[in-house]
Amino acid sequence: MIDAVYFAVSESSKNKILTLSKRFKIKVRVLRIVKQVELPFDIEKYLKKHFDWIVFTSSFGAKTFSKKVMKKGVFHYLIDTKFAAVGSETAKTLKENGLGVHFMPKHYTTAALAEEIVISKGEKVLTVRSKEGDDLLEKKLSERSCYVTRLNAYKEIVRRRTISLKKDDVVVFGSSYILQSFTKLLKNVKPEDLFAIAIGPKTLSKAKELGYRIKGNVKTYTYEGVFESLRDTLNGL
Repeated sequence: MIDAVYFAVSESSKNKILTLSKRFKIKVRVLRIVKQVELPFDIEKYLKKHFDWIVFTSSFGAKTFSKKVMKKGVFHYLIDTKFAAVGSETAKTLKENGLGVHFMPKHYTTAALAEEIVISKGEKVLTVRSKEGDDLLEKKLSERSCYVTRLNAYKEIVRRRTISLKKDDVVVFGSSYILQSFTKLLKNVKPEDLFAIAIGPKTLSKAKELGYRIKGNVKTYTYEGVFESLRDTLNGL
């Protein structure tokens, strides 16, 4: 019987996970692997380019961008701009900060967004990203003959030194970057000793590559989706 499920996540996700833990009555332990830190950037310099689309891949990125817009009072540059979000949490953050959501892919991945978004040749796109994020989104949008500019709005800093778990513990991974950082910090067990529940196909692929034992089928790539699948998954452990 599993005593608790570990969540390897960013610092900003802790409260969301604890709230869901109470709602679903599943005991969790939050491992805050990375801290998200805003990076300095001149928001007006970017918005003066009058982008047709601005794409957000995380709630933290959406929050950071929105704060800059409000602080500088540059909403007027966004009158004709459309916004795309990866995931319901990112979309929620945009709406809470006065920005609309014109597109969200059915599956919450950057690859799905790049393929499904209705965009015209020659349109200008700004992607708001983490410094550590890969460039798959930008490459796929460029292949569709768009002019793509990337804004690294924040970075992720590994905040833990070591992690001590025991054999057969269950760990939920919020991203591929967190998964890889977590693996480097493991002290007394190996990946093959642990059960992994991965959010998104990229994280799942990396977990398999690193040797974790995969459990659970997360259909909706959000923390709420994880808790929904955990109820069935834990019964099989």
